[in-house]
Amino acid sequence: MTAEPKRSARDTTRVTPPLRVLIVDDDPEIARMLARSLSRRGFQIDCTRSADEALAQAGKAAYDAAILDLVMPGRDGADLSAALRSRIPGLVIAFLTGYANSPLVEQARRGGAAVFAKPVAVHEIVDFLEAQLGAS
Repeated sequence: MTAEPKRSARDTTRVTPPLRVLIVDDDPEIARMLARSLSRRGFQIDCTRSADEALAQAGKAAYDAAILDLVMPGRDGADLSAALRSRIPGLVIAFLTGYANSPLVEQARRGGAAVFAKPVAVHEIVDFLEAQLGAS
């Protein structure tokens, strides 16, 4: 049995697991770019291409945040957001969209969600996640 190292009262180091983010986008290039960029910044990433895949994945892992394409074939991001939040209370959600004039954008903003236009600047997503999740 090994003893744990002693820590001084001034030692503020804390060990936390990486924050886990679910990316849902029907465009594989956008999902790959975001996953690669966020992984480099220490986030643990899972990607899916549809709302149905995302809901199945949400049953397998605990997520801190989700980045959802707002307009997708089948179930849209707004509907997916509600379903995810019912399963994962407190889930931080950001939307991506290439359709700035979609009625879903205004609906998402009225609901208090962050909406980012495609092509998205990764630093904006990172800043959002760090602010919402207290990551640094």
